[in-house]
Amino acid sequence: MKISLYRKYRPDSFHEVAEQPMAVDVLKKALIRDRVAHAYLFSGPRGCGKTTLARLLAKALNCESLKDGYEPCGQCRSCLSITAGESLDVIEIDGASNNSVEEVRELKTHVSLSPFSSKWKVYIIDEVHMLSISAFNALLKTLEEPPSFVAFILATTEPFKVPATIRSRCQHIPFRRIRVGDISARLEEVADREEVPWEEGAVRELARQADGALRDALSMMEQALSLGDGALTEEAVGRLLGGGALSDLERWVASAGAESAEPFIILEEMFLKGASAQRVVEGIFLIFRNLWAWRKWGDPIIESLSISDSEAVFLKKEGPRWTPPMLSEMMLFCSRIIPQVRSGLRSDVLTGLLAARIQELWETDAEPERPAPPKKTIKPPAASESKSPPLPAVGQPEAIPRPDPVPATPENWPEFEKMLFSRDLLLYAVLADTAVSADGQTITILFPEDGAYSFEVASIERNSFSLASRAAEFFGEDVTVLIGHGEKRKKCASNGGQDDPVSVADRDIPIFSPPASMQAPEKEDEAARQERGSTDSRTAREEEEGAIPFQGLVDQVLKWGGGEVVMIKRDDRAEDMTEDPLLPED
Repeated sequence: MKISLYRKYRPDSFHEVAEQPMAVDVLKKALIRDRVAHAYLFSGPRGCGKTTLARLLAKALNCESLKDGYEPCGQCRSCLSITAGESLDVIEIDGASNNSVEEVRELKTHVSLSPFSSKWKVYIIDEVHMLSISAFNALLKTLEEPPSFVAFILATTEPFKVPATIRSRCQHIPFRRIRVGDISARLEEVADREEVPWEEGAVRELARQADGALRDALSMMEQALSLGDGALTEEAVGRLLGGGALSDLERWVASAGAESAEPFIILEEMFLKGASAQRVVEGIFLIFRNLWAWRKWGDPIIESLSISDSEAVFLKKEGPRWTPPMLSEMMLFCSRIIPQVRSGLRSDVLTGLLAARIQELWETDAEPERPAPPKKTIKPPAASESKSPPLPAVGQPEAIPRPDPVPATPENWPEFEKMLFSRDLLLYAVLADTAVSADGQTITILFPEDGAYSFEVASIERNSFSLASRAAEFFGEDVTVLIGHGEKRKKCASNGGQDDPVSVADRDIPIFSPPASMQAPEKEDEAARQERGSTDSRTAREEEEGAIPFQGLVDQVLKWGGGEVVMIKRDDRAEDMTEDPLLPED
């Protein structure tokens, strides 16, 4: 049986390991100084060399004739047996299928046994995060104080799932995604050693699709060679990917702004061929990111983008058509829909969203450049001096006209409460059962003896500012609002300043009890219905655009409970997420 390319060309020495300089350097120096730790935790994305380095470390520990103090010779009996997978002293365990506490206890019974034919007994546990909590607990003591001839190497793609008690007993070495350029160089080397013809565009596309995993790139290369009859061509890679290659995405971006249906048709063709929706959106995002960077900083940024010569030519050709705001808007749009795509958004829905957004962006951007029609000055009739209200801007909620201020009198207070009921339920609830007095310029609100909590809530700066602002809007800018409980009095500041304490002896204001009409209104007035309708339509529109998850629910919570949104966090953990590395990043 033919050996797969990724197994055939697995590195046999430390210097062959691609783009993991920090991890290689740590292990090399530990071997040279004879300071190898009893336990290591290798973490990083798939296919980046974790198991390869673990095997190389096992070889170096047991090699009979090291080169330069760290490099295994590859020719001694120990090196050959480890390479062939026949060594009894290098035990590789799959954490996914051996995750029970009974299997870990069985492992513990063999740990104390001396090596069969080597200096070290090395345990390599792959996907260690799959072990159960009981299995981790059973491993703790052995991992902390193993025999002097035992070394543990734990490998995982999700280190945050490994308990902290395990991580603290290991030297944590994080691995990084391999850059596209390094993967391309390795693929070219393998193609030359296999004596197969290759095209630069095909190699670059495989490296880009591998997403930092050299093993994945070699696997796809093997499939592309089968499709290309022994040659690595762009046509074969395109058939393998089924659409969504960089050339397809660049063609779609170049079609933006066309009056024809080409942007829609190109997307449909890509998805009909089997393109991955997630890869398409992520690829489009990267193209717009590169275009934006080139528009902002020009040719000097090209080297930092790590792109090929053909990609640089595309940037210089396509970049002048786009403005930085347009590019940043498309990046923002792609970042908003990526979580939905990962959750299984249908490709036909995605096609409509992308095609509509990019066409809308071009039409909006082109609006100011259209020649404006000649303006005609028409003198309004002398009999009417009124002006029509300005139309609301497109995409903006219609402004609700403010009512004319009314005098601050006890008779007008029920109407003010109705306004609070429709616009600020928290304040409406806090002010229930209060005694209110007003003299035209000053409104005093006194809380009952058992209303200390309500008084404290109303005294919060945000709430007192909101109360003063609502009162100024309803009664006029000159009105002053005082709130009190017992001997305490506070002035609600509507200018955003701090509340100003007022002594109880400063004013002598009569107090009256609220009439029955101050109870909660049974029906909303017309202004409240208009505002609620405007808010509901705006919420529905934002939910449709996906601006904020659960926007409608959040709005309802804020309406009924008050407060403010401090942060929106999306918990999209990538598989290469690392936590608490003991070694600094480069």
